[in-house]
Amino acid sequence: VAAAVRHRPARTAAGVAAGGLAVAAASWCTGNSAGAGVPTVTGLNLLAWLAAVVAGLLLRERDRRRRDAAAAVRLDLARELHDEVAHHVTGIVLQAQAARILARRRPGEVDGALAGIETAGAEALAAMRRVVALLREGEDLGDLVSRYGGPPVRLRLPAGGLRCAPAVSAVVYRVVQESLTNVTRHAPRARSVSVTVGESPSSVTVTVLDDGPSPAPAAGGYGLIGMRERVEALGGELSAGPAPSGGWAVSAVLPREAR
Repeated sequence: VAAAVRHRPARTAAGVAAGGLAVAAASWCTGNSAGAGVPTVTGLNLLAWLAAVVAGLLLRERDRRRRDAAAAVRLDLARELHDEVAHHVTGIVLQAQAARILARRRPGEVDGALAGIETAGAEALAAMRRVVALLREGEDLGDLVSRYGGPPVRLRLPAGGLRCAPAVSAVVYRVVQESLTNVTRHAPRARSVSVTVGESPSSVTVTVLDDGPSPAPAAGGYGLIGMRERVEALGGELSAGPAPSGGWAVSAVLPREAR
């Protein structure tokens, strides 16, 4: 019963569960008469049936969360490919088309066009490497901070580095990345940003806080929606709003192991 409830389609699972209940209830008919109360065997059968159904439902929900988390990661990679790699490849195609025109009309300028294609190709290769790194083990937060072009960022990580499931590490990276992007867009007068990542035996927390006086991003912005979807897909929680000390704070709490 537990295996069927966990793995089979809803109708099949319900049918098997109903059949298990019928078998458990049928033991009443083979035991004492109804007037003698519920036989011990019947009681044990019903308890075992109930435990199997509950266990199957819990495992079914856990499997669903894992599928949702995997789908979120695939969507994240699709966005990365679109935003990073596709952008550079499009530039290469356009510059190659321009080079063909220059070769016919102004041959002396072809070398400059080829140099532009070479630069765009190198950028596309770097973007592809970042995607591959995310697929394999998640990108490093230190690298992300070092590439950030906004105000100075103070990064605090657990001693020995972040130790959690790869899916959780990828979501932590995305929360920090999107939060830093929001600082650039919505807090242009921010002078500093702090990124703090902490661990406990059961959870990982990440907080991004800026000191900008500018208005906060709209609560319905696509950046916050995307962050919330990723965090909740792993069974975590995300909050965003004005910090008591000023500025804007984004905080996420995630389980160490993706559910």
